[in-house]
Amino acid sequence: MPPAKLAAAAALLGGVLWILYALLGGGSDPLSSTLRFVGLACVLLASAAFGSTLVKSDAVGMRVVVALASGLLVLSLIEAFRMSDTPWYDGFWGAVAALLGGIALLRSRGQSPGRRPAGAHAR
Repeated sequence: MPPAKLAAAAALLGGVLWILYALLGGGSDPLSSTLRFVGLACVLLASAAFGSTLVKSDAVGMRVVVALASGLLVLSLIEAFRMSDTPWYDGFWGAVAALLGGIALLRSRGQSPGRRPAGAHAR
């Protein structure tokens, strides 16, 4: 699976899990905790997969560094503004992730995998 489709699918899944977590009201029961942490893992995977697509060269080391930095950036942005342990905060970010992932999946649906990019800077 291409990294862009992996990122979109992981963002959609993570967002839906966070929305379910918010609808259940959060809490510390095992189901809520699992939804929250699996959703977080999916969103981090999505941001890392998207970050790896930003590097257009064949340098694997650079792809790994940018992927890790993208994941940590998303984690820091989500956690920086958390006021308390409120499930609706995660639900908001879940809706954002699900919306972005869903749009990305819909946009990539009509593209063929072997299609070469067009434009002035395409190689």
